Amino acid sequence: MTQTDDPRLLRYAAGIDRQVGALAWMPDDADLRFWIVTSRRTGRWVLPKGGVDPGMTPSQAAAQEAFEEVGLTGEVNHAPIGGYRIPKIRPPLIWTVDVEIYALRVTHVAETWLEQSERERRLVTLAEAHQLIEDDTILSALSMSTLRLPIPIGAS
Repeated sequence: MTQTDDPRLLRYAAGIDRQVGALAWMPDDADLRFWIVTSRRTGRWVLPKGGVDPGMTPSQAAAQEAFEEVGLTGEVNHAPIGGYRIPKIRPPLIWTVDVEIYALRVTHVAETWLEQSERERRLVTLAEAHQLIEDDTILSALSMSTLRLPIPIGAS
């Protein structure tokens, strides 16, 4: 594959990329809790996210990212509940990434997972997420997305 055949470089050259993220949530007796994970590159706390592989729907890709990065499986919504836009800088490239957020109601947490050696995961309340996540854009999207979670009445 030559550089001009690499689909990532074509997206970067266009100045925009699209990714999907999972708002992986679990109800508990007192409050909703959310899974967050550290970024491989910076170690900052983020939502699990990544690209959409060929043959996958965006919601399937969001669930796959939660599985690979955090070891979670569950019921994913097929429509996004939020999103955010972030800049990516990998000199000499600079581009924008639009991230759509999909709700994933977690039904199983694996004891071991694919990216376990590369990431830390944590189950947090919204207030705890605000203490850990440094990116205001992600925090704002997280807060707004929680208002759109498909929570059955009496489930939290």
